[in-house]
Amino acid sequence: MSKILILGSGTSNDSKNNLLANFTHKYLVENKIVSYLFTNLYSDIPFLLERESQVPKNIIEIRDSLKSCNKVLIFSPVFNGGYLAHLKNTLDWLSLSFEGFEYNQLFKNKYVKVVSAVNGSGGNAQKAFDILKLQLENYGFNVDSNFLLINKNDYLNNELILESNQELVSKIQNHINLFLTR
Repeated sequence: MSKILILGSGTSNDSKNNLLANFTHKYLVENKIVSYLFTNLYSDIPFLLERESQVPKNIIEIRDSLKSCNKVLIFSPVFNGGYLAHLKNTLDWLSLSFEGFEYNQLFKNKYVKVVSAVNGSGGNAQKAFDILKLQLENYGFNVDSNFLLINKNDYLNNELILESNQELVSKIQNHINLFLTR
Protein backbone atom coordinates (compact mmCIF):
# COMPACT_ATOMS: atom_id res chain seq x y z
CA MET A 1 0.00 0.00 0.00
CA SER A 2 1.30 3.42 -0.94
CA LYS A 3 2.07 6.15 1.53
CA ILE A 4 2.06 9.59 -0.05
CA LEU A 5 3.79 12.83 0.86
CA ILE A 6 1.98 15.86 -0.55
CA LEU A 7 3.85 19.14 -1.02
CA GLY A 8 1.68 22.14 -1.84
CA SER A 9 3.98 24.92 -2.93
CA GLY A 10 1.44 27.60 -3.62
CA THR A 11 2.11 31.07 -2.29
CA SER A 12 -0.74 31.23 0.24
CA ASN A 13 -3.18 28.96 2.04
CA ASP A 14 -5.88 29.67 -0.52
CA SER A 15 -3.74 29.40 -3.66
CA LYS A 16 -5.11 27.07 -6.32
CA ASN A 17 -2.23 24.65 -5.87
CA ASN A 18 -2.61 24.46 -2.11
CA LEU A 19 -6.37 24.02 -2.48
CA LEU A 20 -5.73 21.12 -4.88
CA ALA A 21 -3.19 19.64 -2.46
CA ASN A 22 -5.78 19.81 0.33
CA PHE A 23 -8.46 18.31 -1.92
CA THR A 24 -6.14 15.44 -2.88
CA HIS A 25 -5.16 14.78 0.73
CA LYS A 26 -8.83 14.57 1.69
CA TYR A 27 -9.52 12.25 -1.28
CA LEU A 28 -6.66 9.93 -0.28
CA VAL A 29 -7.73 9.84 3.37
CA GLU A 30 -11.32 9.06 2.34
CA ASN A 31 -9.91 6.14 0.32
CA LYS A 32 -7.87 4.95 3.32
CA ILE A 33 -4.52 5.83 1.77
CA VAL A 34 -1.99 7.22 4.23
CA SER A 35 -0.90 10.69 3.19
CA TYR A 36 0.94 13.58 4.79
CA LEU A 37 0.20 17.14 3.69
CA PHE A 38 2.55 20.12 3.86
CA THR A 39 1.43 23.35 2.22
CA ASN A 40 3.39 26.12 3.89
CA LEU A 41 6.76 25.92 2.17
CA TYR A 42 7.14 29.70 1.89
CA SER A 43 7.48 30.76 5.53
CA ASP A 44 9.43 29.36 8.46
CA ILE A 45 11.81 27.58 6.05
CA PRO A 46 14.78 29.89 5.57
CA PHE A 47 16.81 29.65 2.43
CA LEU A 48 19.44 26.98 2.72
CA LEU A 49 22.82 28.53 3.37
CA GLU A 50 26.06 26.69 2.84
CA ARG A 51 26.87 26.71 6.53
CA GLU A 52 23.36 26.54 7.93
CA SER A 53 23.42 24.53 11.14
CA GLN A 54 19.84 24.76 12.40
CA VAL A 55 17.43 22.53 10.47
CA PRO A 56 13.98 24.19 10.42
CA LYS A 57 11.22 22.45 12.37
CA ASN A 58 9.07 22.23 9.20
CA ILE A 59 11.86 20.39 7.36
CA ILE A 60 12.25 17.91 10.22
CA GLU A 61 8.48 17.23 10.11
CA ILE A 62 8.46 16.78 6.33
CA ARG A 63 11.59 14.62 6.47
CA ASP A 64 10.12 12.38 9.19
CA SER A 65 6.98 11.86 7.11
CA LEU A 66 8.93 11.28 3.90
CA LYS A 67 10.93 8.47 5.49
CA SER A 68 7.90 6.17 5.39
CA CYS A 69 6.51 7.32 2.02
CA ASN A 70 7.13 5.72 -1.34
CA LYS A 71 5.42 8.42 -3.41
CA VAL A 72 5.39 12.21 -3.52
CA LEU A 73 2.81 14.54 -5.05
CA ILE A 74 3.96 18.08 -5.77
CA PHE A 75 1.39 20.80 -6.40
CA SER A 76 3.09 23.92 -7.69
CA PRO A 77 2.30 26.94 -9.83
CA VAL A 78 4.44 27.97 -12.77
CA PHE A 79 5.63 31.58 -12.85
CA ASN A 80 7.62 33.04 -15.72
CA GLY A 81 8.38 29.60 -17.12
CA GLY A 82 9.63 28.06 -13.89
CA TYR A 83 8.72 26.71 -10.50
CA LEU A 84 8.97 28.76 -7.32
CA ALA A 85 12.21 29.04 -5.36
CA HIS A 86 10.61 27.89 -2.11
CA LEU A 87 9.87 24.48 -3.68
CA LYS A 88 13.51 23.98 -4.66
CA ASN A 89 14.64 25.32 -1.29
CA THR A 90 12.45 22.75 0.50
CA LEU A 91 13.74 19.93 -1.68
CA ASP A 92 17.34 21.08 -1.13
CA TRP A 93 16.86 21.01 2.64
CA LEU A 94 15.36 17.52 2.38
CA SER A 95 18.24 16.32 0.22
CA LEU A 96 20.86 16.92 2.92
CA SER A 97 22.38 14.01 4.81
CA PHE A 98 21.16 13.45 8.37
CA GLU A 99 20.97 10.74 11.04
CA GLY A 100 22.51 7.97 8.93
CA PHE A 101 20.84 9.08 5.69
CA GLU A 102 23.23 10.02 2.93
CA TYR A 103 22.82 12.98 0.58
CA ASN A 104 19.63 12.51 -1.54
CA GLN A 105 18.99 9.08 0.03
CA LEU A 106 15.58 10.21 1.26
CA PHE A 107 14.44 10.58 -2.38
CA LYS A 108 15.94 7.42 -3.88
CA ASN A 109 13.50 5.18 -5.73
CA LYS A 110 10.45 7.21 -4.71
CA TYR A 111 7.91 8.10 -7.35
CA VAL A 112 6.91 11.72 -7.81
CA LYS A 113 4.09 13.34 -9.76
CA VAL A 114 3.77 17.05 -10.45
CA VAL A 115 0.47 18.91 -10.71
CA SER A 116 0.43 22.55 -11.73
CA ALA A 117 -2.56 24.87 -11.54
CA VAL A 118 -2.04 28.10 -13.44
CA ASN A 119 -4.25 31.14 -13.95
CA GLY A 120 -3.80 31.32 -17.73
CA SER A 121 -3.39 28.70 -20.42
CA GLY A 122 -0.07 27.40 -19.11
CA GLY A 123 1.70 27.80 -22.43
CA ASN A 124 5.13 27.55 -20.82
CA ALA A 125 4.20 24.89 -18.24
CA GLN A 126 5.52 21.92 -20.23
CA LYS A 127 8.97 23.52 -20.59
CA ALA A 128 8.97 24.40 -16.89
CA PHE A 129 8.02 20.83 -16.02
CA ASP A 130 10.80 19.46 -18.24
CA ILE A 131 13.33 21.53 -16.25
CA LEU A 132 11.82 20.50 -12.90
CA LYS A 133 11.78 16.86 -14.04
CA LEU A 134 15.54 16.96 -14.61
CA GLN A 135 16.09 18.44 -11.16
CA LEU A 136 13.85 15.84 -9.52
CA GLU A 137 15.73 13.07 -11.30
CA ASN A 138 19.02 14.57 -10.06
CA TYR A 139 17.67 14.20 -6.54
CA GLY A 140 17.02 10.50 -7.23
CA PHE A 141 13.25 10.55 -7.78
CA ASN A 142 11.45 8.44 -10.38
CA VAL A 143 9.40 11.15 -12.10
CA ASP A 144 6.00 10.52 -13.66
CA SER A 145 6.42 12.07 -17.13
CA ASN A 146 2.70 12.70 -17.45
CA PHE A 147 2.36 15.82 -15.36
CA LEU A 148 -1.08 17.29 -14.82
CA LEU A 149 -1.73 20.86 -15.93
CA ILE A 150 -4.86 22.56 -14.67
CA ASN A 151 -5.51 25.83 -16.44
CA LYS A 152 -8.19 28.44 -17.09
CA ASN A 153 -10.12 25.98 -19.27
CA ASP A 154 -10.67 23.79 -16.20
CA TYR A 155 -12.17 26.52 -14.02
CA LEU A 156 -15.74 27.69 -13.59
CA ASN A 157 -16.01 31.46 -13.95
CA ASN A 158 -12.22 31.71 -13.60
CA GLU A 159 -12.41 30.07 -10.18
CA LEU A 160 -11.19 26.75 -8.85
CA ILE A 161 -14.51 25.46 -7.58
CA LEU A 162 -14.23 21.76 -6.89
CA GLU A 163 -17.61 21.27 -5.23
CA SER A 164 -19.55 21.91 -8.45
CA ASN A 165 -16.96 21.02 -11.09
CA GLN A 166 -17.26 17.26 -11.46
CA GLU A 167 -15.27 17.27 -14.68
CA LEU A 168 -12.24 18.75 -12.92
CA VAL A 169 -12.69 16.47 -9.89
CA SER A 170 -12.73 13.43 -12.18
CA LYS A 171 -9.65 14.66 -14.04
CA ILE A 172 -7.70 15.01 -10.79
CA GLN A 173 -8.92 11.73 -9.32
CA ASN A 174 -8.10 9.82 -12.52
CA HIS A 175 -4.53 11.15 -12.54
CA ILE A 176 -4.07 10.38 -8.84
CA ASN A 177 -5.51 6.87 -9.23
CA LEU A 178 -3.22 6.16 -12.14
CA PHE A 179 -0.24 7.42 -10.12
CA LEU A 180 -1.20 5.13 -7.24
CA THR A 181 -0.86 2.09 -9.49
CA ARG A 182 2.85 2.78 -10.14
